[in-house]
Amino acid sequence: MKTEKESFSFGRYLQMMRLEKKIKLQKVSEETRIAISNLRLIEKEDLEALPDEVFVKGFLRSYARAIGADGDEAVKLYEARLNMISRLADAGSFSPRSSLFAWRNLILSIIVILAVIVLTLYGVSYFQGRMPEPEIAGAPAGSEHSKAVPSRQETDSSVKKGATPKPLEKLVLHITAVDDTWIKVIVDNRDSKEYNLMSGAKLEMEASAGFNLLIGNAGGLELEFNGKPVTIFGKVGEVVNIQLP
Repeated sequence: MKTEKESFSFGRYLQMMRLEKKIKLQKVSEETRIAISNLRLIEKEDLEALPDEVFVKGFLRSYARAIGADGDEAVKLYEARLNMISRLADAGSFSPRSSLFAWRNLILSIIVILAVIVLTLYGVSYFQGRMPEPEIAGAPAGSEHSKAVPSRQETDSSVKKGATPKPLEKLVLHITAVDDTWIKVIVDNRDSKEYNLMSGAKLEMEASAGFNLLIGNAGGLELEFNGKPVTIFGKVGEVVNIQLP
């Protein structure tokens, strides 16, 4: 009794018919113009080495015609072999071993997703911790309220002595944005304000005691303090703090 594997033997069918009629492969190759190497692959049923299915069916019909065999039968056996291989592959894909691999891959995928979520939440928390505080209400830098006001005692003393109060020296800061960035400026350790600067934007500020700058992009600004350039130490995208003077 033939096994299931032998019943789907298209190559053995053609080989048996050729040998019964004592026809050599060379003659079949000359008549069909199919290379002997391909004829041998057909008889060996080497499906991996054979060309695409549409070409193989044409080879089988030509081979069968050259030796007086049934071409439709050869193609039918070939298709049956392909179907058998496909069923065996499907059965193997649902084996316990493959199911175990599938569960393992699913668990690993879930672990990776959870890790990504945890890292994302940590990154958001860390970034929020580095963000500047909301804008504190106060007069804009450079206004009259931001200038130091002499104390009442000093004013009274100056009046009594008949002396004119000496004006305090102004500190001037020029800010030029060379890239998009945010900046928080504290003037005279009191008034603060935040700015979202686009590339090309400029600011000019005045103070009596000094400035404290929190810069969101170290490579995004150029500073000039009292007419002299200020070097910003930091990389592009790095948050830095600068105290002037």
